Amino acid sequence: RRTANVVRNVAFGQETLDVDTHIYRIGNRLHLAPGTTPDEVEANMLRIIPPAYRRHAHHWLILHGRYLCKARKPDCPTCLIRDLCLFEDKTQ
Repeated sequence: RRTANVVRNVAFGQETLDVDTHIYRIGNRLHLAPGTTPDEVEANMLRIIPPAYRRHAHHWLILHGRYLCKARKPDCPTCLIRDLCLFEDKTQ
């Protein structure tokens, strides 16, 4: 499913989202699209992301999760959306 969503998004320009560990973590940590499974997070993300941003949101979220909102040591001081973060254990 993940690979198919990436191919559909990148190669065919379809508005899909590949929920990997980074997007799953961001969806739950920021309470943007909480869910217990990647499929739930995907459905919730697609519900809240405006259609004009869906093609590129996939890449933005992955990069944010990979380089800023890391699992073990998030770089909160340099994060542009830290005021929206609800994950108090990491931001205090």
